[in-house]
Amino acid sequence: MILRAGSAYTYGYVALGEIIGWFIGWDILLEYIAIVAVVAIGISGYFTGFMSGIGVTVPTWMQGTPDTIEGGVINVPAIVVCLLITFILSRGTKTFGKFELIAVGLKILLILGIVGLGFFYVNAENYSPFLPSGFGAVFTGAATVFFAVFGYDAMSTAAEETTDGKKHMPKAILLSLLIAMVLYVLATLWPAGMQNYEDISPTAGFASAFQSVGLPVVATIISAFAVISILTVMLTFLLGVTRVWFSMSRDGLLPAWFSTTDRNGTPQRVTWIAGVASALLAGVFPIRAVADLTNIGILAAFIVVCIAVIVLRRTRPEVPRTFTLP
Repeated sequence: MILRAGSAYTYGYVALGEIIGWFIGWDILLEYIAIVAVVAIGISGYFTGFMSGIGVTVPTWMQGTPDTIEGGVINVPAIVVCLLITFILSRGTKTFGKFELIAVGLKILLILGIVGLGFFYVNAENYSPFLPSGFGAVFTGAATVFFAVFGYDAMSTAAEETTDGKKHMPKAILLSLLIAMVLYVLATLWPAGMQNYEDISPTAGFASAFQSVGLPVVATIISAFAVISILTVMLTFLLGVTRVWFSMSRDGLLPAWFSTTDRNGTPQRVTWIAGVASALLAGVFPIRAVADLTNIGILAAFIVVCIAVIVLRRTRPEVPRTFTLP
C-alpha cells in the first residue's frame, strides 16, 4: 500500500505522524542492529565447531564472552562475521542479491539434508517425554526467539527496490512464511529425535546431533554450510537497518548526511555505522541478553503497524489497496 522504504517506520510516520514515526524508527534501528548481533553470536558456535572438525582449535578467549563460556573474553568470530556482511551489503543490492540467492539455496539444501539423513537416525525414545519442561518452557522459548518472525517485516524495508512491489511483496511474505514454518518444524523435530534434549548443544544443535550418532564428517559439513546460510539472515536485517535509517534521513527526522548514497545507490555511511555497531554488540554481550533486548522493541513495532493499518482505513479509505484479506 505504501511502496516506500522503511516498513513499520513508514506506516507509523504516514498514519500516526512524525513523533510516533521518529520513536518507532529509532526503535527499529536498535532492534535490527541487535538482531544482527544475535545471529552473529549464534554463527560463532557453528564456526568453532567447523574449525574443530578440520583439526583447528579456536582459542577459548575468542570464542565468546565470560558469561557464555569459561575463559572467554570476546566473541571474535561474531565480530568478523558482522564486518563481513557489512562489506557485502556495501557493494550494492546486485551483489547482495546474488550472494543472498546462493546462500538461501545452500540453506534449503542444508535443511533438506538434515531432514532426509536425520530421519534414519531418529530414536523414538528421545521424544519421551516430548515436553520435559511443560508448555511454560515452550512459551518461554517462543518468546525468546520471537524476533525470528521480524524477518518478514525486514523484507518490506526494500519495497522501493522491488518490481511491482504492491502485487508481489505481500505474496512473497506470506509464501516465505509458509515455507519457513514447514522447514523450521522439520529441521527441529529430527535433531531432537537423534539426541537427548539434555545433550543437544545450545550453540550448534544440528552439528552436535549428527556428532552423537557417529557422523562427525556430516557434522563438520553442516557447521560449514550453517555459517554460510545463516549469513542471509544477517544480511536481510542489516539491509533493513540501512533502509529505515535512509528513509528517516530523507524524511527529515535525521540529518541529511545519513541519506547520502554512492553511485550504486547504496547508503554507505549508515551501512558501515550499523555494521560496526552490531559487531561491537555481538562481541561483548551474551546471546540471551541481546535476544531479550530485541523482543521488547519488536513488539512495539508490531503494535504500531497494527494501529497504523486501522487508522489508515479511517483516514485514507480512498487509497487503492491492491492486496486485501477477507
